[in-house]
Amino acid sequence: MEYSELYSRLERLLDAAGVGVLVTVGTDGYPRSRWMTPSFAKGRPGFLYAVTAADSTKTRHVRERPTVEWTFQSNSLDEILSVRGRVRLIDDPQAKAEAIEAIGPRLQIFWRTNPNAKNLVVVETEIEEISSFFPMKNERHSASRG
Repeated sequence: MEYSELYSRLERLLDAAGVGVLVTVGTDGYPRSRWMTPSFAKGRPGFLYAVTAADSTKTRHVRERPTVEWTFQSNSLDEILSVRGRVRLIDDPQAKAEAIEAIGPRLQIFWRTNPNAKNLVVVETEIEEISSFFPMKNERHSASRG
């Protein structure tokens, strides 16, 4: 499967599911995973965006080790996509406004635990590789961004 087809599947899956699991590497060298609400930004293909608290453990992890993996699954669990890439933290008012506009309606839980909008940063993941797994078919595909 070509990268463009896997990317289209990722867009569709993210639109349907609305959430994914972000895996970082902690300061102790162990993986850490957490549910997040990412989105794509118009005019920025090849990048995933999410928001987090600027003082969170996750922020510290990606500053120290900017390589991450995202996992997305269909509601029926018949399709699982993994995305590997590099993260950059953006603390820019315009980027924050754009991310909140794109993701905002799905951030109810985030706002309960992070009520101070000034304490957030944008998590930008540059997609390097997308892998798919279809458990019912035992079929796997992987492609790197060209």
